[in-house]
Amino acid sequence: MASWFNWNEPYQRSPRRDPADVVSDTLMLEFSWQLKEAERLQRERENEYRRLKTGVDYSWLASTPRSSFSISTGERLALEDLCSKVPPSCCGLVILK
Repeated sequence: MASWFNWNEPYQRSPRRDPADVVSDTLMLEFSWQLKEAERLQRERENEYRRLKTGVDYSWLASTPRSSFSISTGERLALEDLCSKVPPSCCGLVILK
């Protein structure tokens, strides 16, 4: 049974990551979520406008194609560079703003 839980194996700690990388990854994930949320809200506004304009709700029938906002590689690299300059102690504050 001990072999099931790997009790006999030495504990392996994952290597510590650079705080700047953690902050950058966190801020980029937040940015990605914000983009997806903005797209979702835009779709909801478009659906509501269509519903008001036609007076009929066909949203259950039609599947709308998912349009995705994308940024260029250069812009993404610039954002990642900017994010890496944020001190770890300010990461939460940046996300709140």
